[in-house]
Amino acid sequence: MLPTLQQHAALVAREAGLEFFRYALAVQPDRLEWHPEGGSGQSVLEMSREIALTPLWALSAMGSLTGEHNWHQMKAEWKSVADCQEAFLVHLMQWEASVLAMPDEKLEETKWLPFNGGRDHTFLELLEYPRWDATYHLGQVAYIQTLYGDKEMH
Repeated sequence: MLPTLQQHAALVAREAGLEFFRYALAVQPDRLEWHPEGGSGQSVLEMSREIALTPLWALSAMGSLTGEHNWHQMKAEWKSVADCQEAFLVHLMQWEASVLAMPDEKLEETKWLPFNGGRDHTFLELLEYPRWDATYHLGQVAYIQTLYGDKEMH
């Protein structure tokens, strides 16, 4: 039996996040806060903090996040990639619960967001955000690794 779209979105978001953290945890400790491209790019630790928050941002974009959240304070509390991975898994469970409870009819509904020039996004599109963000940053981590000579597949 094929999974539902919601189940598939939850599965691929989890897999992408775990793959991101597998690569980020393999980065040499002295390179975790290194800024490639003369300081204009994000460090691996900064990207790890972003990925830890992505499920909450996705919930917020879908209008499903309750309570107040201080994004900057939360990110400052995570001092290592392992801290970020732990936070990611907690936040992902919240996101997964919301996604798995989403009725099929909701997938066609839209919400205006300022992304992509500002437009209505379907909830189906919004389900892709955690997977997309983890995959996007995975490529950046892998590139950083090659810059300092690590050519190994992690």
